[in-house]
Amino acid sequence: MKVVTLSTKDSFGGAARVAYRLHEEINAMGIDNMLLVNNKRTSSSTVCLASDFHDHLNRFTYQLKKYDMKYQEFKRRRNWARYPDMQNKILSDIAVSSLNNALDKIDFDLIHMHWVGESYVDFTEFKSVKNPIVWTLHDCFSFTGLCSYFEDCDKYKTHCGACPQLGSTKEKDFSYKVFDMKYDRYAPLKFHIVTPSKWLAKAASESVLLRKYPITVIPNGIDTEVFRPKDKKDAKKLLSLHPNKKTILFGGISAMADPRKGGSLLKQSLEILLTTTDLENQVELLIFGAEQKDNIDFGFPAKYLGYVSEEADLCNAYNAADVTIVPSTHENLPNTILESLSCGTPVVAFNIGGNPDMIDHTENGYLATPYDTTDLAKGIEYCLKKNNDNILGRNARIKVLDHFKIEDIAERYVELYNKVLNKNI
Repeated sequence: MKVVTLSTKDSFGGAARVAYRLHEEINAMGIDNMLLVNNKRTSSSTVCLASDFHDHLNRFTYQLKKYDMKYQEFKRRRNWARYPDMQNKILSDIAVSSLNNALDKIDFDLIHMHWVGESYVDFTEFKSVKNPIVWTLHDCFSFTGLCSYFEDCDKYKTHCGACPQLGSTKEKDFSYKVFDMKYDRYAPLKFHIVTPSKWLAKAASESVLLRKYPITVIPNGIDTEVFRPKDKKDAKKLLSLHPNKKTILFGGISAMADPRKGGSLLKQSLEILLTTTDLENQVELLIFGAEQKDNIDFGFPAKYLGYVSEEADLCNAYNAADVTIVPSTHENLPNTILESLSCGTPVVAFNIGGNPDMIDHTENGYLATPYDTTDLAKGIEYCLKKNNDNILGRNARIKVLDHFKIEDIAERYVELYNKVLNKNI
């Protein structure tokens, strides 16, 4: 079996890390699996740039296309400028492919797509592809007009338009046109959709764009040998944290800059924690994915780690923490929760998206009522005060070992590949 996996990147960002982990594990199983990317940061010999497959003429054409993409981006931004309310929203790119003829020069039985934004894939190129396409979704962009998360809007079930994230009142706006474009480009293709969470499977199955395709739920996997419990005192010492204070961990890419990450909700919950509990001088914060320059007063001392690229350093941060907070307003199956649980650190998050697939309420963490900062504060206090004999942490580790080991997840994908290739699904 020969598989070509498509991902915009091989690292940096949750979806890219998921794709790379899975790619590496499937290769370890003896499957011929090339990861074809638009942006390569790892040194893996099985990760290739799509542009490496262009001949000289195509490379020249590719450069012209890049300039054209910049021009199209300029025009699109001018178009979006008509919608001032879209600021700070998470909107994915409209793909103008950089794959070019790469797929024509690769021998493969099956395509496995992950996150393919940032102008990487143009689905019109797949019209000549007769091979099956497995598509793992990492957000909602595949079945909406523009947004990565639809929030309170359900127009993806009928037809996008008058997009609330664009602040648009025009029915046939930009989101309407992109929705139509996706409908036309998906029509001749035979996808098998995979979603990491039950929540995303339900949403995809209700969408106009994807409901006709088979959908399988396979969660993201994690390397439990990399993300594993370590001595908490040693972990705190490595990060120069107070040995006798409780450490609250919060993080992710653009942890404070991205409103979806819930930094403002965390701030409110910590203010409640400060005024309603006796934890004032017993807690410090550890924040990764944000810089000190964000200059936010959380009410507790805070140590900023900035962007953490090495998994060993992330593992140490999780182990130094007594609880990890993931206050995101919209999520699929975030790596931060899986990684923390795998390190034996309980997690507090809102009961949204794929969070309930990982967090068992009051067993290995706490699921707060969505966007209720008082309940979020209650969850933080619960995990800090009720984790006697590290029972929450031990349950967290068991949960990951039972359901999210990368070896088991890779086996489930290979089983799916075989079923799809044999037309048994």
